[in-house]
Amino acid sequence: MIMLITALLISGGASAVLIGQWSEVVSVAQKEDRATLGEGQVGVALAGDPAMVAYDTTLNTITLYFVNTGEHALETSPYDVRINGDAPTSSSVSVSPSGTVWEPGYLLEVTLTNASWSGSLNDGDDVSVFFIGISEPINSHSHSVTTNAEVRLHVV
Repeated sequence: MIMLITALLISGGASAVLIGQWSEVVSVAQKEDRATLGEGQVGVALAGDPAMVAYDTTLNTITLYFVNTGEHALETSPYDVRINGDAPTSSSVSVSPSGTVWEPGYLLEVTLTNASWSGSLNDGDDVSVFFIGISEPINSHSHSVTTNAEVRLHVV
């Protein structure tokens, strides 16, 4: 009888520990599922005609447009844009139509400046563009968004 009671107490204690651990595993899995869900709901793409990207040789600026293709707002800063793998020396952004918040379907206008482009880029040149940015927090998680494309410069 003592052995039976001891066995029941031990198995009851082990069950309580296992149930507690299982509850923690389920909680972590649910948090990861929510984070992964948000990741699939953000996106960005190059907007406009890739064969007519504005290049101002006087100011050494390239103007690009990116559209928020996701279901959630994206941050307008920080972001990084590379032209043929090179970073611009400066950049500025504006959002259309709101001016500040980059909502789904809105455009981010990015104007990049680099004096070294003066001697290396010309009208009609094809250049590689890479953009990386982040989403506003979704379920307490921020997600990266990227796009890359080859575009043709058009002197304005």
